[in-house]
Amino acid sequence: MITNMVKVTYLYHSGFMVELDNSILIFDYFKGNLPSSLKGKKLLMFFSHKHHDHFQLSALKWAEEMSKEAHFFVGNDIKLNGKYLERNGLCPAILKRIERMQGGAVYENKEEQLKVETLHSTDEGVAFVVTAGETSIYHAGDLNNWYWPEETKIGNEKMEKAYKKEIDKIAGRHFDLAFVPLDPRLKEGYGLGMDYFLEKVDADRVFPMHMWEEYDVIKRYKQTKTGRAFAERIEDVPHIPM
Repeated sequence: MITNMVKVTYLYHSGFMVELDNSILIFDYFKGNLPSSLKGKKLLMFFSHKHHDHFQLSALKWAEEMSKEAHFFVGNDIKLNGKYLERNGLCPAILKRIERMQGGAVYENKEEQLKVETLHSTDEGVAFVVTAGETSIYHAGDLNNWYWPEETKIGNEKMEKAYKKEIDKIAGRHFDLAFVPLDPRLKEGYGLGMDYFLEKVDADRVFPMHMWEEYDVIKRYKQTKTGRAFAERIEDVPHIPM
């Protein structure tokens, strides 16, 4: 899908590719069709945390085949060292281009007009706040209000408080693109994280993710009170061309 001259491609699960004029950004690749050409653009890859549905070593191998200048931003729970990379067919020199980031970190390269900020996740790793040129992007990773039905009331209240604390850090900020979990496994609480994000953060286009192929959850969410209010901003992810 092309949004304001920015091309967004859904890869799978929480994985998306954002193509800008001079760069290609890939977030939380798990599986799906990666491009066969970068069209001369700089490659930036983001992995929020170590869970298998957000990080695959095969993505690093693909990136190295595509560009020896690819830059990687990873949650600090992803442990990579030279010996591990060598055992898996990767040159340890790649470590020089990997930025391991904990929650609350900031990376900035003014020459490349790139700024990467992180929020603490309510699960593992980080959420990414990326400014690339004039484009602002939020990718939640697993930062969500994980309101599990089987959890205790106290546990869910702590989760809600932790989630709101992180989202409040970006309250009022504008994003051109936002990728936010809408996980049907949470049953009646599936939309709580999305609700709070939409109410607190200004985003032109919001892409639900982490849906475990239950894409009808988007239509269901758009029928809720908050979903109806923001329906025009919420993308029907399965209809993004692969």
